[in-house]
Amino acid sequence: MDYIIERADTEQVTKRKQWLLVYGRRKVGKTFLLNNLCSLKNYYTIKKDSSVISPDGTIQLEQFSAEVKKLLSENKTVVVDEFQRLNEGILEELSLMHPKGKLILSGSSLRVVKKVFEPKSPLLGFFTPLKIGFISSSDLIRSIKKELAPETLIELAPFLREPWIIPSYNKEATIDFVYQLITASKYTITALIGEVFTEEERELSKKYEAILSLIGSGIWNTKELTAILYSRKLIPDPSPTHLIQYIKNLEEMELVESIKLHRSKGRYYRLMSPIMNIYFYLESKYDISSRPTSLEEIKPTLQKLIQLEIQNVIADLFAELYSGRKEYYICGDKEVDFVITKRNKTEIIGEVKWKKIEQKDINHFQRNAIELFGKKVLICKNKYATKEDVEIITPQELIAKVKK
Repeated sequence: MDYIIERADTEQVTKRKQWLLVYGRRKVGKTFLLNNLCSLKNYYTIKKDSSVISPDGTIQLEQFSAEVKKLLSENKTVVVDEFQRLNEGILEELSLMHPKGKLILSGSSLRVVKKVFEPKSPLLGFFTPLKIGFISSSDLIRSIKKELAPETLIELAPFLREPWIIPSYNKEATIDFVYQLITASKYTITALIGEVFTEEERELSKKYEAILSLIGSGIWNTKELTAILYSRKLIPDPSPTHLIQYIKNLEEMELVESIKLHRSKGRYYRLMSPIMNIYFYLESKYDISSRPTSLEEIKPTLQKLIQLEIQNVIADLFAELYSGRKEYYICGDKEVDFVITKRNKTEIIGEVKWKKIEQKDINHFQRNAIELFGKKVLICKNKYATKEDVEIITPQELIAKVKK
C-alpha cells in the first residue's frame, strides 16, 4: 500500500532561495521528496557510466552541462542527483552560474559533503547543506492518521518512517507485517548496509560488521563492546578509544544512534533503523539468516522487540513536541523509558506500557521516577484515571497532541 507522506523537509527545500546540497543515507526518500513532494521537474540523475537521465531521456555530459546552465540563466530551479559522480571540471562550470537560478545537488554518501566543503572544492561557499533522514514521527502520523486506527498507527510508526518499507504494508497485524519484512527483506537489509559502505569507498570490514551485529543484539555499553571486540582480536587493546571513531563513523552514516544517559556521561547506542535492529537481534538469537524460522518460534522475542521500537518512536515524538532531547534513565535497578530535556532542564519523564495498564504499573513507574523532577506521563492503551502526578495518555490523545 502506498501512502503519500507530507514532510516538513519539503518546505526547507522549496522556501530557501539559496543553492542547496541535499544529502542523506540511501532509502530515506530524497528522490521522492525532490521529484514529487517538491514538484521539481528539471531533474537530472548522473549515472555510474557518466551519462545523464534528463526529463527528456538519456543525454551525455556536454548536453547536460549546457541545459543546466541555460535553465539557471533563466532563474529556474535545477536538481542534480548523484552529483558526486560528476568530474570537477563540470562542477566548476556550474558554480560559475552562481547566484543565478537555484541549483540543488543531491547525493547519498558522506563523501558528498566532503566534496562540497573541503578547502579545495570548486563548490565551496556556494551551497547550504540540508540533511534528509527518516520521515519524522509527527509527519508520518499527520499524513496517515485518517487511514489507520490510532493504536495501529503508533505501532507501525517506527517502521513506516523508512520510506522503502511503506509499499510493503497491506493492513496485516503489526507482528505479521514485521515478521514478513524480516524474513522477506533480510537480503535487502544486509545489502543496504553494504551499499552504505560501498558509497563511502570502504569494505564492510569485520570491525564494522561486528559492531553493528553487537549493537543490534542489544549490547550497547562501550566497555562491553570493547571487551568483545578485543577478545575477537578485532582491536589491538581493550581501550574504548579504539571503538569510538568506528561508532562515530556509523553515526555519520546514520546506521547507529547515540542517546545520552540522563544524569550520566554515558551513552546508549542502538541501530537507527528499527527493522535492522530487530533483524540483527533475531540473527544473534535464532540465526535467521541461515535457516527458516517460523513466526511461532520467534513470536515472544519479536513482540518484545516491537514494544521497544514503539517505546523509542514515542520518545522521539515527545522530543519533537517539546523541541527537546531524548535521553534514557538507568540508575541501579531503576529504569525509565525516556526523559526529554530542554537546555539541560528535565521537561518530560515518560513510560510506555503498550497494554491495558493496572494500578501496579502506575505505582512501579512512580517508584522508578521518584528522583526525577518534571512532568510525568504514562502512555498506554486504556484510559486510566490520572493518579497524583502521572498523566495517562492513550494513542488517541497522543495523536491529538501531534495534530495540534
